[in-house]
Parts: sequence; C-alpha cells; structure tokens
Amino acid sequence: FVGIQSNTICYQSTLEMFRKLQKKREKKLWEGKIMVGGPHTSVGFKEIPEYVDYVVIGEGEITVPKIINGEIKERVIYGEKLKELDDLPMPSWEEFIYRPYIWHHSWIDTYPLYTMSTTRGCPFNCSFCSVKAIWNKTYTCMSAERIVNDIQFMIKRYGARGIYFREDNFTLNKKRCVNFCELLIKKNIKIDWICESRADILNDYEYQKLMADAGCKVLYMGIESGSPKMLEFYKKGETIEQFIKAFDISHKVGIKTYASFVDGFPTETKEDRKLTEKLIQEIKPDYIGRNIYLGLPGSELYDFIKKNNLYEYEDEQHILYPIGFKENVKKYYGDNPYFNVYGTNASEKIPEQYNNKQLEEAYKKLDKIWVESQKAWK
Repeated sequence: FVGIQSNTICYQSTLEMFRKLQKKREKKLWEGKIMVGGPHTSVGFKEIPEYVDYVVIGEGEITVPKIINGEIKERVIYGEKLKELDDLPMPSWEEFIYRPYIWHHSWIDTYPLYTMSTTRGCPFNCSFCSVKAIWNKTYTCMSAERIVNDIQFMIKRYGARGIYFREDNFTLNKKRCVNFCELLIKKNIKIDWICESRADILNDYEYQKLMADAGCKVLYMGIESGSPKMLEFYKKGETIEQFIKAFDISHKVGIKTYASFVDGFPTETKEDRKLTEKLIQEIKPDYIGRNIYLGLPGSELYDFIKKNNLYEYEDEQHILYPIGFKENVKKYYGDNPYFNVYGTNASEKIPEQYNNKQLEEAYKKLDKIWVESQKAWK
C-alpha cells in the first residue's frame, strides 16, 4: 500500500503521485494498492481517478488498518471516528526530526520549535471556512495530561524548546487549557509555546496571565475584518469590542499577538477596509496576516460567489479566485511569483465575465443580509 494525504490546494501534486504509481503498476514494476485520505476527500472524492483503490473520507486511524487487513472491501469509505484522541499513539517523530524542515518560527527566537495538533474540528460557523465540511462542526481534544507527557518526551528525546499548537482553537476548552498551564507550572517544565484561538475566548485577564506564566509567547487570533458588517457576513460571532479587549489583555500580560484578516472578498467596500485599518491601529498586533480570500469548496461563501459569479477564475480543483484577486495579490504581495497562482492567460478560461451590474446586485444582497441580522439581534 501507498497511502497519500491530500488537501485541495495541493491536489495537483497528489494527482501526479497517483499517475506515477499507476504507471508503475501498468509496467508491472509494482503490484501494490493506492489509498488516499486527507481533507480533499471530503469535498472532492468524486474526481479522484477510478484506479485509486481506496478513498478514505474523514478520520483514518481506525479504518486504514482494517483496509490493510482486508476487513474492508469498499472503495470509498467514511472513516470511523476516534472517541478519544488520547488513544492515538505518539507520532513517529524519528522519521521527520532530522529532515531539513524549518524547526523554528520568525515570531520567537526559540529553536528547535516543533508543531503539535491536539484537537480536531471547530464548532463555529465562519462562512469563509471549509473546516466544517471535513469535521461536521464536531470538536474533540486530547487531555492536558497527554499533551504535557508528549512535551516532556519531546524535550527529553529531541531537545524541544518550543511548541506551536497548529490547530483551529487550542484554547476553546478552557478547563483543559487551564489544566495544561497549571501542569506545566507545577512540573516546572520550561517550554515556549504558540497557539491559535478566538478573541472572545481570551477576554479574561486571569486566563491570559496564566497562559503567559506557563510559557505562551504568541497568540494567533483570527480577526478577519474591522467592519461589523463584514463580521456579520462572515458569521464570526465576535465583536470589535471583544477584539480590542483581548489584544489589550495580551499586551498587558506580555504575550505577542498575530492578527489574521480576510482581504479581498468581492463585496468588501472601501469603507469596510478603512474600518479594518482603524482596528489595526487600535489593537496594535505585533504581526499581521492579510489573507487574500479564496473560495474553497465546502464553505458557505464558496457557494455565494459561485452563485453570483463573483470570481475571475476557477482552477482544476474548483477553487474560485474572486474578482480583483490578481490586483490584491499585487497590492499585498508585490511581484512575488510564489503568489501568482494561476497564469496570465487565465482570463481566457473565465466562464462568464463579471460586470458592474453583478457587483451592484451582490452589494444589495449583502446590505439586505446586514439589515436582517441587525433586526434579529435587536
């Protein structure tokens, strides 16, 4: 068996691996099976070539051994969910630790810094995000004890000095996070760490102070916009006031902050962008991420821009590049060829050229959504 993890953005690389493996089989150089899993199978499994023997949608830890043992014969399988993430074995770090990955981060002077993932899923409704298409709004997590044990192992075995918890919302389960911090302090474990979170969860001085005392150095927070209208449209479920308070607390307790924004959605106005710049000046993040919006299959906004034809290009994975994408790339990233993600002749592939009338209609729809949400809020 060759098992491949695939995500939508990088699916062309996956497809190339499929083709090479299939050629080996056709030339009788290999007689194995091809198996694929990962996020892309949740939204694009129908386009995976028929010669791929097994397609696992969802979690694979329980299901994959059953496929290998011959207990499962179906080609497309919905993976059995783990009840407890603590049941997962330790990742085989020995296969990666000495490879030339970048074991540090520009946010902190800590080396080596390893990534860990201790939760799965997100229960929130952000309309730009496709995570719920993969996890169905479920949220599961490892225990604080398991995380601390893994960190102790990483320190002893691989000299870890920092950990980046690379997951949607490390702090969501407050009881778990508090327990984690208290265990690090009680056991005198010296480790720098970074995590990702929502601002509304961090509107608590004592909570952030405990995290800082336990070694938290940077908080990554998804802010997305300084415009209340866009926040409603994105279904963030957070307010400007919550952002301001969370960042103010971080500054006071000595935790650096990274603020992530969604830029370039077609219905975002100049006034919306001005409000974002105003918020940036007020919260004063140490680092800023301007993420130019892409329409990912499985998200609500994907359906919105598809239905209203608010995109200038659709690639082979059906990722939608919204109106103004190229302009925004040039504005925020300059001439960096890394971000030139589709060719200069892409306009030839546009299914139907957008026009000002379509934009006006989209603005009207957004205004209607805003008015209705305000009535519901009152």
